[in-house]
Amino acid sequence: MSLDLVSKYDRIADGFAEQSYANLQFDMRRRFVISTTWGKTLCSGDSVLEIGCGDGYLARLFVEHGLHYRGVDISPKMVAMGQEKLRAGGLQAEFVVADVSQVSLSEPVDALVSYMGTFFFYVGDPLAVLKRFRPYIRTKVILDLNPRKTDLGAAIEILKKAGFRNVRWRPFFVPKEKKLPLGMLETLVFCEDIPVLRRIPLRWKFNVLIKGDADEPDL
Repeated sequence: MSLDLVSKYDRIADGFAEQSYANLQFDMRRRFVISTTWGKTLCSGDSVLEIGCGDGYLARLFVEHGLHYRGVDISPKMVAMGQEKLRAGGLQAEFVVADVSQVSLSEPVDALVSYMGTFFFYVGDPLAVLKRFRPYIRTKVILDLNPRKTDLGAAIEILKKAGFRNVRWRPFFVPKEKKLPLGMLETLVFCEDIPVLRRIPLRWKFNVLIKGDADEPDL
C-alpha cells in the first residue's frame, strides 16, 4: 500500500465528492445507470464490488436501488466517510480499507466496477488482479481509464487475457471540472453513441469505460 496515496486521500476525504465533481449528481447517476444497464442488467438483490469507492456517493445509489454493495478503498478516512453517508441515510453496506492488489474474494459477486479514472495506472499489475477476481465475477466488470495515461487497446487486451469476453469500450462524456446546464450534459451523453464523435474528446479531456462479460464463476 502506498503511504503517499493513503495520506493524499485521507487529507481530501471530507467533502471529497462535492469538491471533486462539478456535475456531481448527474455524474454519479450516469455511473449508476451505466453500471446497471450496460451489458446484462443488474437488478435489486444482485451484488456489486466497487474498487476505489471513495467517500461512498455511488455506493448510496446502489444500495438505495436494492443491490448488495461492498466498497474497497485505500484511504481509511474515505471509507469512514462512506460508512457515515450510508448510516445517515439509514442504509447498510460493507466497506473495506485495502489496497486493491491485496484484496481477495471468498464468494461471488455479480459485478465489479471501478471509477477511479486511473485503475490501470495505479494498480501495479492489473492483469494479475483481474485474473484473481475473474473466477468470482458472475456477470461483468466495468472499469474506467484515462486514455492519455493508459493505452485503450492495451487495457482491452488485459481484460481479454484475464478471461473476460465481449470486451467493449465507450466514452464517458461528463465533465469533471466544469459545471454545465442539464441540457448540455444530456447532449454530451447523446454524443457518446455517435461513432464520428466518440473518439475526438478523448484526446484532451474525457475518460473511457471498458466492459467485459463473465460466465458463471468457476467455483
